[in-house]
Amino acid sequence: MINRLFNLFENIAKEAGSADPENNENIVLAATALMLEVARSDQMKQSVELTTIEKVLTGTFEIASERTQELMTLAAEKVEAAHDLYQFTQVINDIFDYNQKKKLILAMWQVAFADGQIEAIEDHIIRRIAGLVHVAHNDFIQLKIEARETRKETPYR
Repeated sequence: MINRLFNLFENIAKEAGSADPENNENIVLAATALMLEVARSDQMKQSVELTTIEKVLTGTFEIASERTQELMTLAAEKVEAAHDLYQFTQVINDIFDYNQKKKLILAMWQVAFADGQIEAIEDHIIRRIAGLVHVAHNDFIQLKIEARETRKETPYR
């Protein structure tokens, strides 16, 4: 599962392929913030969910561990300060094409499934984000099924 997440974000980073380092950081920050929102939505940030996010950042975006912690802290602060998810979904809408958005939604499902269970609030948050980034409901459902099947095939723990 982790390798699939690495590949997913590696492809997103390559496809988004901006020469502007600040733009690339905004992409990573927005994706991190949205994944953290899923991880924290059930009021129980499981270490396995956070580890999944960290591994995506270090493996896919080739961010050093100490920088990963800094990025996750910054993203967490931005999520806490945000009144809504618009500042994050706007970056996604401005930069990602539809397939990249689907890949991000799949990654969020994989973060949610990392602890072995989906809470109703996690489902709600991912559904909301999918709507904000204009991912069709049928794709939202298909991505959930795909993430669940991947979880069954390769349990993380």
